[in-house]
Amino acid sequence: MDENKILFPYNFTDMDNKALDYIVQTYADCENVGVTLFHVYAPVPEIILTRNSVMERMSGNLHYLRQQVIEQEDRIMEVKQRLLNKGFQTNQVNYLYLPRKRELAKEIIILARDKGYNTIVLTRSGAVTGFFKASVFEKVVPSLKNINITIIT
Repeated sequence: MDENKILFPYNFTDMDNKALDYIVQTYADCENVGVTLFHVYAPVPEIILTRNSVMERMSGNLHYLRQQVIEQEDRIMEVKQRLLNKGFQTNQVNYLYLPRKRELAKEIIILARDKGYNTIVLTRSGAVTGFFKASVFEKVVPSLKNINITIIT
């Protein structure tokens, strides 16, 4: 039987943790499943700074942002480890932590199509302030044909 490749866009929210629990309960005992945790981040710009007080403060801010990107990748690796601790095998779980090149919905759509994902697990809360604002959610769902989309609410 072919592998069920699951794409799980993860943004470190409580709803994402609920979806993670769903993935564990549904797929942990399945041998033919692969889960990819997916997160895009805003890349920190590279700026050549001259030495003056304003630029030194900016340099400090950029350093802080770069550190946040590193810490977030550490957090996504911890989520991967949670899946491993819950019964998934090492070869069943990976993550993609990529700089954003286009709007989020496009990132998900292109990745799902190019890498042949069979299933996407999305989260959606009643609030539009979360990871899947209405526009992202409304673009992803109708754009992906022949892909199972599970929506955790």
